Amino acid sequence: MDEHDIGRRVKEGIIGVIRGTGEITSAAVETVADTVQTIVRETGETGGAVASLAINATKGAIDAVGEVVGKAVTTASKTLSTTVEAASVTAASVGHAAKAAVIGTVRGTSEAGTETVSAISLSARSAVSEASKVGADVTAAAVGAVEGAIEAAKSATITAEEAASAAATGAVEAAGEISEAAAVRVRRAVEGTIQGVKVVVKTAVGRDNGSKPEGGQQQ
Repeated sequence: MDEHDIGRRVKEGIIGVIRGTGEITSAAVETVADTVQTIVRETGETGGAVASLAINATKGAIDAVGEVVGKAVTTASKTLSTTVEAASVTAASVGHAAKAAVIGTVRGTSEAGTETVSAISLSARSAVSEASKVGADVTAAAVGAVEGAIEAAKSATITAEEAASAAATGAVEAAGEISEAAAVRVRRAVEGTIQGVKVVVKTAVGRDNGSKPEGGQQQ
């Protein structure tokens, strides 16, 4: 299987999961993660490189949200209230997609014997980059990626702190390639404590010395 085809397969698989509801709910995260895991594992077993596996799997997940949820948002956006509600649904779906993509990628690449920390960082980078391309909330993608990393660490050989740091750092660096303002927003969103885990961003990108981090208090 061509590793570059993984994005298309993940996208098609996730679209099949979410087409009925038009969004990725928190309840669907595990189902989406399983879809990603299966495809990543199959591709990894044929020698797919971890970079391509992580990047393309996450790209496919975010693209699926952009296609299915984006259409729903366009249809629903008739008034200010529905526009705000639709934007909220999109942000939540992007966050859940990023979370599921990281979980599935880490599980799949671990089974294929590839490096977990690298997979997490690359998945988070891809989630933020792709969210920006489809016009979605990059902070939602970043936080979702960190949450996914923390969850994935439970079945991996790294600590939750190491996983969270890898995801957060990758997300901030990707945001820095979008704009300095995006980097600052993403850093504020992921730096601090998420799901009871202290998240350390190991890059100077997005560091706003004039104010304290505002984000990070998730669940």
